[in-house]
Amino acid sequence: MRSQEKMSDKERTDNTGLIYKQRKISNDWRLIPDGKQQRTSVWETLGKHRLAYAFILPALIVVGAVILYPLIEVFKISFERYYLVEILTKGASYVGLANYLEILRDPEFWHSLGITVTFTAACVILTMLVGLAVALLLNLEFPGQKLVAVAILIPWVMPRVASSILWKWIYDDQFGILNYLLSLIGFKEMASFPWLANPSSALWAVIIVIVWQSFPFIAVCLLAALQSISVEIFEAARIDGAGPWQRLRFITMPLLRNILGILTVISTIWDFKAFDQMWVLTEGGPAGSTMILGIHTWMSAFAYLRMGRASALAIIMLLLVTVVTLLYLKLFIREEDDNG
Repeated sequence: MRSQEKMSDKERTDNTGLIYKQRKISNDWRLIPDGKQQRTSVWETLGKHRLAYAFILPALIVVGAVILYPLIEVFKISFERYYLVEILTKGASYVGLANYLEILRDPEFWHSLGITVTFTAACVILTMLVGLAVALLLNLEFPGQKLVAVAILIPWVMPRVASSILWKWIYDDQFGILNYLLSLIGFKEMASFPWLANPSSALWAVIIVIVWQSFPFIAVCLLAALQSISVEIFEAARIDGAGPWQRLRFITMPLLRNILGILTVISTIWDFKAFDQMWVLTEGGPAGSTMILGIHTWMSAFAYLRMGRASALAIIMLLLVTVVTLLYLKLFIREEDDNG
């Protein structure tokens, strides 16, 4: 007959403010969270950590001045008729949700949104695949490994406008080296192909530029994660008969899951709000085939001088990125819980 363990509980509060039950099971004292939290006021928290808040206060002031204040102003202007031609004489007038309703009824907005979604998805997928492949390559030992690792950083450190101008010359239909090389290997019909002036190729030409300039960051981050994995794990798997593909699928990818998720979110945010490369290469053309939301917003603000509409477009872009990020993080956390 099993003897029942005698238990006695008493509560205590630790230095984090959580209330624990100190439970004696036989002769062993254990701390078990009680599920309750000790409520502290905001002023008590500020007083307790006043030195830490004093150190970060200058940074908070800078962030508020540089980011929060302009964001609040953009949000306010998005509810106004803020047309620069009229602003000096009539001033801005409150129009409520008129700017947002106009945007949602505009076919050009939906066309631009579709192009942006396609552009972002292609850039993120290709950037992650190329970055992962390069990271796996650099994780191997071969002659000139360090030289290759330094060389792949060149696209990332180049200014985006300068690299876009370089690619614009590469894509040039008359003097571009790309068409010249293609004609040398037998594609004579590509000798004068207008990569950036053809609606069917312009978007993909820009996607190649974005991926070329973005993958080094992904590769370096994944390489650091790969080198943090213990070699003994791969040695044990090799001894057990696991091949390269099995080690990649069942060991490497699961261990890289967290960093892959973070990099996917970062890459999605970067590509969704891309502007520089697209503007230098195509300016939204030809025939609107590369009119992503960033260029559509710029055109509303500085070509048509409609700051109210442009501000509403900027807020919509912010909301879309936030929703996509939150959905991905929710899915990521749910998978973590399922695997845990």
